[in-house]
Amino acid sequence: MCFTYEELPLIDFSAPKVINNRKRENKEMAPQDYAQNKADAKSVLSCANLANGQYLENIIEVAEKYMIETQPHDPQNTKKSIRANLNRSDKVRLPHYTHLMKLNNRLVFQAACCLPLRVLAANLDGKSVYGKTLFKSHSNSGGGKLVYEFLGMGNELIIDLKRGDSSKAQRLTFLILK
Repeated sequence: MCFTYEELPLIDFSAPKVINNRKRENKEMAPQDYAQNKADAKSVLSCANLANGQYLENIIEVAEKYMIETQPHDPQNTKKSIRANLNRSDKVRLPHYTHLMKLNNRLVFQAACCLPLRVLAANLDGKSVYGKTLFKSHSNSGGGKLVYEFLGMGNELIIDLKRGDSSKAQRLTFLILK
């Protein structure tokens, strides 16, 4: 597998927060859900040639997470995303997680969701930062998987992650203190 550097399109990092009015049932994760997420994360890291067990030991948790508008609202895109979610069986729980790992001066971001995933933009200490996709996949049965390595070091990394065809992105702020 060969890797290509992917330049991220710039978006407005001062974009306002979006209020999410959607109510979710069973918001709390059970212990088996945590175990499923960890097993999934390990298997995806091995696909990105990062099977070294110490990666999962160096996880940096999200300090802040919210939604932002990324483009003018297109009702067609929202309908596609809703339809894609409805096609999935509710009995099957797909892994959902986002985390950042720091190891040997490398910042590796990993995410899983039921929808396809894409990094829209990233900002490291106030400056746009670029990286490369190490692994990316999506299937109806396995969901979306993404492993992305950022180039550069700093104290704060902000990532705008797009799920499916949504007109909104999830903005994740990581404080890198290690």
